[in-house]
Amino acid sequence: MFEVTGAPVSPAAAAALIVVRANGRTPQILLLKRSSAARFMPNAYVFPGGAVDGEDASDGVYGLCAGLGDVDASERLGLPAGGLKFFVAAVRESFEECGLLYAYEAAGRMPDLASWPPGRLRELRAALNGGRSGLAALCREHGWRAAVDRLIYFSHWITPAHMKRRFDTRFFIARAPQNQIASLVGEEMSDLIWVEARDALANFAAGRLELMFPTRTLLGQIAAYDDVDALLDFAQRPRQITPIMPTMSDL
Repeated sequence: MFEVTGAPVSPAAAAALIVVRANGRTPQILLLKRSSAARFMPNAYVFPGGAVDGEDASDGVYGLCAGLGDVDASERLGLPAGGLKFFVAAVRESFEECGLLYAYEAAGRMPDLASWPPGRLRELRAALNGGRSGLAALCREHGWRAAVDRLIYFSHWITPAHMKRRFDTRFFIARAPQNQIASLVGEEMSDLIWVEARDALANFAAGRLELMFPTRTLLGQIAAYDDVDALLDFAQRPRQITPIMPTMSDL
């Protein structure tokens, strides 16, 4: 499943978003299944996310972020600068991969994408995925601002040093936007499920769900909470988040 190399490889910056909604009050987590043809973690169920790209750190998109600038974002992530790009990447990847858009309209509400023609949403997401458009252009066209202030920094993982493809990933958590429906576009992902953390872990133990070590660990933390508000309250508390680098045997 993982390609290794003799010399250490520098990790690429990446971001992932743990999207949570209430089933009654119990947290349900959104997981996407990577396709069997994926170069990295094929068939594994993962949180929406991916590598930070060039525009994620641009002045154009930074100027369209709501409630959080690079200074505060970097402080939250324990970085001297450049922290906002991780928040931006998580917002962009969420929309590209599962169609959930963390953005504000002029009135301060999140867009009611459930009322949009599905074909129009697919076009927008395909344009982002294919590099024909960017998050900044999307926001300017519709008068939106990226709701980076909705994302709560949750965890930090770095893939082992001798993996051929390495990522330095910041994980965020956020409540799912209302009036939006998660869906797949393209061939990168082959399935989408909402599942309680305990059920996901039980399905992994029974061999019905492929979960990598970081995903299992984070789901284990989430499983301790029976209430979405309590989970998000924990996530927002001041705490020291240190990077975790698992070994190859962990994976």
